[in-house]
Parts: sequence; structure tokens; C-alpha cells
Amino acid sequence: METTTKGTRKYEKVVDAIKAAISRGELAYGDPLPPERRLIDELGVSRSSLREAFSVLELLGLIECLPGKGRFVRHPRMFQGNANSLPLEGSAVLELMEARRVLDPAIAGEAARKASPTDITKIRRVLSSTREDLDEPSHRAQSDFDFHLAMAEATHNFIFVNIVRMEFNLIMATHGMIYGALEDKLAFVSEHENLYEAILDHDVEMASGAATRHIERIYKTLMGAVAMQQR
Repeated sequence: METTTKGTRKYEKVVDAIKAAISRGELAYGDPLPPERRLIDELGVSRSSLREAFSVLELLGLIECLPGKGRFVRHPRMFQGNANSLPLEGSAVLELMEARRVLDPAIAGEAARKASPTDITKIRRVLSSTREDLDEPSHRAQSDFDFHLAMAEATHNFIFVNIVRMEFNLIMATHGMIYGALEDKLAFVSEHENLYEAILDHDVEMASGAATRHIERIYKTLMGAVAMQQR
């Protein structure tokens, strides 16, 4: 994978350039992206890095690929019937959280059902690490990923593991927005602890309920944050 001299992945250069062009109005909603050759020459990246960037941009909900037509700037989602549309990243984050409202309780329940002593030890270690620097959003983002990945691994179902990895590719790409809005750090830790206790007790119903409450709080908080951005 290509990197810059500072260790930044080169595809991030493409992602930042496309996001900036959208923000400046150089690329409007529905516009096609510039040709691949032009982006490669202007940004000094390889075709593989460009394709990786396209994958990230699609995951972020910023672009969409229309078969036989090409890649286009995605029209943002409407916000609860409001005539104003969401910022594209806000739309992608809310759609992710809506999916997690369905998926997370199922993953937590399966983890409680199937977790081995090794799985439980790993989740406990992640919790201990989480408490070290709650004021740093990037640490909370990484800890959040580590916890939910460990929980998914405890299901012993590779589909759940891959779902969590995909979810957190988006979360890590937008962690400044997400964890900047989620200021209740104590609730973040407490809810993870409740999930851990339910998995430790192999209580499927309690684990599923704890996951539901956890994601509902996050979803409502982010809904409020995105609504504030529209004003």
C-alpha cells in the first residue's frame, strides 16, 4: 500500500481532494468524477490507490458507482422530511447507525451465547485500555472499534466480524465528527461495561438489551448533532 513520507496512506490524499472539491462546489451533487487518468496525474497516485480511495468514498456515502455510467457525487439523504438535505458525511453516519440498531443487538446476543473464556478475557482487556485516555477522540474511536471487534469475534461468526470491520472503516474515517458529538465519555464506558457483564454471564437477553440501549443513545445524539449542522 502506498504511503506518503509522513506515513499517511496515499488514497487519503484522493479522498481529501474529492471531499474538498465537493465542499467548494467544484463538484456538485450528481456530477461525474473527473476521469481516472486526470486524477492520477493531478494527485500523483497510482491506479490502485485511486481505486482504494473510490471504495472509501463510496463507504462514506460521498460517491456512488452507476454501472455502465461511472462514478458520481451522491445526492445527500433527506432529513426526516425536511426540505434541506443532510451533509453527505452526516447522511452516511446516520445510515450506518440505523443499520447498527438492527445488527448490534444480534451480535451482542450471539457473543453472550458463544463467548469462550479467551474471548471474555480479551474484551476485559479492551475495557481496561479504554479508560486510559477518554478525552482523546482518536483513542475513544480506536477503543470502540477494539471492543466491538472483540465482541464480534466472540460470536465465532466471520460474517459478524466482517460487518464490524466494515462499520468501523466508516466510523474511523469520520471519528472527529462522531466522537466530537459523543461527549458523554462516562456513558461510553458504562455501556461497554454493561455489555461485558452480560457476555460474562452468558445472558443473551441482557446483552441484546444493553446493545440496543447503547446504540439508541448514540443514534439520538448523532441525530441531534446533524440537525444542528443544518441550521
